[in-house]
Amino acid sequence: MPGSFRIGKIAGIDIDVHVSWIIILVLLTVSLATGWFPQLYAGWLRATYWLIAFLSSLLLFVSVLVHELAHSLVARSRGIPVNNITLFIFGGVSNIEREPMTAGIEFQLAFVGPLTSLVIGAICFLLQLPLHGSNSPLEGVLFYLAATNIVLGIFNLIPGFPLDGGRVLHSIIWKLTSNSNLSTHVALLTGQVVAYLFILHGIWIFFTGDILDGLWFGFIGWFLLSAAQPAIMQVMRREELRGAL
Repeated sequence: MPGSFRIGKIAGIDIDVHVSWIIILVLLTVSLATGWFPQLYAGWLRATYWLIAFLSSLLLFVSVLVHELAHSLVARSRGIPVNNITLFIFGGVSNIEREPMTAGIEFQLAFVGPLTSLVIGAICFLLQLPLHGSNSPLEGVLFYLAATNIVLGIFNLIPGFPLDGGRVLHSIIWKLTSNSNLSTHVALLTGQVVAYLFILHGIWIFFTGDILDGLWFGFIGWFLLSAAQPAIMQVMRREELRGAL
């Protein structure tokens, strides 16, 4: 991805960071330090809010990296090459070099990411239970990671490209119909419907007074809509190449 720089390698997979990741890291840190943590955990020192906010933001992206590593490691275990993983403003993406050859492999490859996020969220939730009510920074970090990873896992299961849920849907229809092209078109249509629902919901709450959330939902919808078509076209081109072999 243009504008990215390499920060290391894990299990032989290059890890890149896009410059847009720095923007979201700063914005998320500010939001947590001035909103989330002061509202939930009163009485901390101001410096503590900022330190814990920055640490939580970094750990969230570590969680995203683990999510993407799960995709990549499953892909490699099925003989699919993985070029690299890039962290960017919307999270992360595994640059897998070719499409799965069967519906079963695609399902495994797609579902393991959200499952990993849900497992991380559940572990963090269980770890913070003994600290519940302590108002400690550790409780705050664990609760934040639990909430965000569970939301991330559920969000990624939404059935629309380019989310993992879109590929899960694609694999299920492919398995049921033995028609990969049909499953691609259904996944594309479903993804477009989901994107427009996000945009319409954003417009609705924007004009009811919740301006920030309205813009956020609209932005998510726009991203899903703009990213769905290239993702589908890539799948279709690879399917055509696979059929020609």
